[in-house]
Amino acid sequence: MRDENLQKISGLADRTVADTTTANILLCYTLSQIAEPVNDELLYDIAVTSGIINYFSFQEAIQNMEETGAVDCESQENGEKVYILTEKGKNSAQRLKHLAGKSYRERIIKTAKVAVKRHKNEEQVKISYETIQQGCHLHVKMLDHQLTLLELTLFTPDEYQAKLLGEKILSNPSALYHDVLQAVMPKEEN
Repeated sequence: MRDENLQKISGLADRTVADTTTANILLCYTLSQIAEPVNDELLYDIAVTSGIINYFSFQEAIQNMEETGAVDCESQENGEKVYILTEKGKNSAQRLKHLAGKSYRERIIKTAKVAVKRHKNEEQVKISYETIQQGCHLHVKMLDHQLTLLELTLFTPDEYQAKLLGEKILSNPSALYHDVLQAVMPKEEN
């Protein structure tokens, strides 16, 4: 009996949100916490790819948010679709946030912060992989608008290792830039 109860509890603990109303609240709350336009691909990654909201509830919630005026959907110059939370959406997020479980709210905000940071890093850091006979080259190019700050090619034994390094660099590109500068410009002794 005890094992059955533990199994039921663990099943509830890792369940994705399947209720459209809860998904709607979580998405509004997330957009209110990010406080900037979010493209549709990024919002999908935050909610669905991460396993927090199920695909069908996400689709229904987005449609509902657009229909009720909780979000404005705009197309950028590059054709990218972005969601902007309206005042109505902000008010709903604050009034109704308690209807979505605290664990879900905390998890989606944590996921959103990581995803938004990664998205910004991907705009400034271009990473590519080139398989060669002996292994793989990891190409890193750091940009500041149109200015190239750093261009680097690293050899790795295989593509798997190159991708691990690429992920690490994307998580904190400024650390790589800082460390490279520190390596070539050691502190002067007094």
